[in-house]
Amino acid sequence: MKKQEIKNFICKLKRKPDSHKYDFGHVLVIAGSKTMPGAGALCCLGAFYSGAGLVTYAVKENFLIQACSLSRPETLFYIYKTASDILNYVKLRKVTSIVIGPGLKSDYKFVHKIISSVNIPIVLDASGISVFNGISGKLNDAKSNLILTPHLGEFSKLLNISVDSIKSNRAKIASDFTDKKSLICVLKGKDTLVTSDGKIYTNNTGTPAMATAGSGDVLSGMIAAFINIGDDIFEAVKFAVFVHGLAGELAEKEKCQISIVASDIAENIYRAIKQISH
Repeated sequence: MKKQEIKNFICKLKRKPDSHKYDFGHVLVIAGSKTMPGAGALCCLGAFYSGAGLVTYAVKENFLIQACSLSRPETLFYIYKTASDILNYVKLRKVTSIVIGPGLKSDYKFVHKIISSVNIPIVLDASGISVFNGISGKLNDAKSNLILTPHLGEFSKLLNISVDSIKSNRAKIASDFTDKKSLICVLKGKDTLVTSDGKIYTNNTGTPAMATAGSGDVLSGMIAAFINIGDDIFEAVKFAVFVHGLAGELAEKEKCQISIVASDIAENIYRAIKQISH
């Protein structure tokens, strides 16, 4: 990102003396499963460290204990059974952004009902994306902005295009995918791309040390938190990707390249923000 863009967004992060937690958004994370409860916990961690006022981890009852044991004590929990339960919670608890997918074992009917019913931004990752494999046109049914965060393999399956074809023309394929739609695509990898209706951003932060389980879960939480700040969602997504990469670089300096885990990235978010604030 350009220095002025960073400065502009940093200004939006400053809080007034009479601030209230609801001023900074309520992120709902629909993620995790009995075998992968940590994915949602990492997503919540990314949201907390990125300034969200409240974060709720929506879980199925059969893995509530595991999810609680892995999460920060500040995390709220909501036990749900159906998509209708989620929709009721969103309305009742003033949820301002949603993440669907990290570690989640889901299906098309569940995800589609949520995206086609709520009028707040939604971040789709992992199974939140894969349920649309081969039917990506159904993403257009969303009532509000969708931010997809696929890696190359997920993007390949979503569009039914080979990984090699995407690698050879990443920018065009990602840009075409979001053209004239209320979609933002964060195509993860080296030089992560962010595209949205003719706009393309190539990120220049990050390190191979971040190629570790849960790194993308942290990013999804960061995006969900930052998009509650200001009015320009594309700028917020760019900032999240930039800070995520910088946090990874700082974690690598603190430890070493082969020893980084996803929580190290989350725990360096504040250092990354402090560095670019000066």
